[in-house]
Amino acid sequence: MRWLLLATLMAATFVVAAPARAQTPAPTVATFDGGPPTGMFDGTCAGDVVASGGRDGGPFWRAQCPSGPLRIHLSAPSRLVEFFVRSPQGADSMLIQACAADQCSEGTIDERTARPAPTTWTPVVLQDSTGAARITIVTVSAFVGSAPTATDVDDISFSPFDQPDTTIGEGPPFPLGINSPLGGTFSCVIDASTLVDCGSPFSPVGFAVGSHALRAFAIDVYGRIDKDPATTTFTVPDASPPPVVDTDGDGVPDASDNCPAVANATQADGDKDGVGDACDLLPPGDVPPAPGKTAIVRAISGEVFVKLPGRHLLQSGGFIPLKGVAAIPVGSTVDARKGELEMQSAANGFSASDKRAKQQTARMRAGMFAVRQAKLKKGAAKATSISTDIGLLSPPGAEATCQKGPSKGIVRSLSMVAKGFYRALGGASTATARNATFITTDRCDGTITEVGKGRVTLAVKGSKKPVVVRAGGAYLAKAKLFAARKGRPGT
Repeated sequence: MRWLLLATLMAATFVVAAPARAQTPAPTVATFDGGPPTGMFDGTCAGDVVASGGRDGGPFWRAQCPSGPLRIHLSAPSRLVEFFVRSPQGADSMLIQACAADQCSEGTIDERTARPAPTTWTPVVLQDSTGAARITIVTVSAFVGSAPTATDVDDISFSPFDQPDTTIGEGPPFPLGINSPLGGTFSCVIDASTLVDCGSPFSPVGFAVGSHALRAFAIDVYGRIDKDPATTTFTVPDASPPPVVDTDGDGVPDASDNCPAVANATQADGDKDGVGDACDLLPPGDVPPAPGKTAIVRAISGEVFVKLPGRHLLQSGGFIPLKGVAAIPVGSTVDARKGELEMQSAANGFSASDKRAKQQTARMRAGMFAVRQAKLKKGAAKATSISTDIGLLSPPGAEATCQKGPSKGIVRSLSMVAKGFYRALGGASTATARNATFITTDRCDGTITEVGKGRVTLAVKGSKKPVVVRAGGAYLAKAKLFAARKGRPGT
């Protein structure tokens, strides 16, 4: 039976996907809950509503026609008529005809013969095979031998459209719908030929990873199948776990390895910065900054590189990527053009181990710079505040645009958020900030300072009077920077 149903569904249509369409109007259904519709039965038969025992346990119509067939008049010409019949006295035969005129004087449009059981309801389906809607009357003739006998009818459904019609809502799970007020059941076909049981809502499970097509066929209570099913598509994601990657082969997956490029099965991380010791190319950052000697830097985002001063033992040449936290010597060069870092430096002259030692912090991004911090002069109190100087540096080749002639081109820039005593050393001015957010930019025509929060004090070269720039303001210290001079390179 299951294979027969699949063959029927496949013969009905072969659609992979279709755009949404309006649902066919529901059929008119007489259930006799409130009595028979006006004009449905004429006076040729004696009939009445029986309160219970119908197809669904409710009321139905019982007719006794001694002199002719039971005639069912439809309120509108129809293409499809469906109903249930029963023969309470066990008819030997029953002839059911659909016609366009009373008494079927112009011939029948469709007919069925049946021998319904006395207690079981038998579905009857009549249709206009031309696709038109010409049926206006249905006649039912039941006989025991040659004598007419009583006929029971229930749930008379008629429509000018083919029925039933199916809908699929958004999912998964997909709510399935049938337009018949009596409801129905559903069968589904996945892809080309996989028949599956389906109710509403339908949750497609157990299918291969990838895209699939779903076709849902409504089956009404008379057993008629939707010839034009609703269609949709769904995708089964790949739920299998990703392959375990262990690049360095140390037994620790890359996803949890604190140094995936170098074998370090112990995952040792002395400074606890999340980067394994095997990958820490810079001095560990689990120490406080030393005044005039070291600063602590932490990578925040993007790519940050550090070049240590002189011939440092940890550096064979060039820049070293900053991973996690590191302690770098004063005089180091930092390239944060594509990243951001946080710096912690000494704020006074007390040694790092002294309880009176204080620190200050700043965040820098989008620039290259050198880290500078002078030691306290002899005789100065160790409690004296000391600045951390950030000297802007030019990326390779960036100054060339200024050497070609007058220009406002940007050569180098640095964004800072300072919380402490920091100075940004530009070509034409030095910006001093203690609690401010600002950008220092060296152009061919001078140094411009833009302040977002707080205030910045500028020492402008060639001027004895300081300039104060407050939040929302900017100041350009004009100067001819980086221009080639006779016998000298750009400044």
